[in-house]
Amino acid sequence: MRYLIDGYNLFFKLEEEILPLEEKREEFITLLDHVVGSLKLHILLIFDSHYQNANHFASKRKLTNLEVSFSPKNLSADQYILEILEWNAKNTTLVTSDRELSKKGAFLGAKTLSIEDFVTLILRKEKKNAPKGKREIRETDANLKRLLSEFEKRLDESDETL
Repeated sequence: MRYLIDGYNLFFKLEEEILPLEEKREEFITLLDHVVGSLKLHILLIFDSHYQNANHFASKRKLTNLEVSFSPKNLSADQYILEILEWNAKNTTLVTSDRELSKKGAFLGAKTLSIEDFVTLILRKEKKNAPKGKREIRETDANLKRLLSEFEKRLDESDETL
């Protein structure tokens, strides 16, 4: 399953302090890359390009566990996401809380997931993949008393044989 994530939609939902924007966005991307590392998800995080830095083609970079893309010149991230979905929406989940984008993505055949539901999915997968802690096995008080009594009885018997 491929996840196309409306980058700024997720970023602004999760980050309280967003300035300086580029620095905070990079910290956010690095953290997200780390968080999804063990979850084996195919994620493409898409942001709007800043007009002055935009290229005619979308810029992409691959991190360890996710791919980040900035929309091409004169195309918003929403338009770019829809363009990707028009080309291939099969096995794709669009992650956004933008109702209009979500509706258009669903019309093109993508599954949709709100930002909140995506975060819940991540947390659930992390919990499922977390190493299982060793369970502590503890005897009941009644069983401990029985064992102690048996031990004392055998100890007394061994003393009598000496």
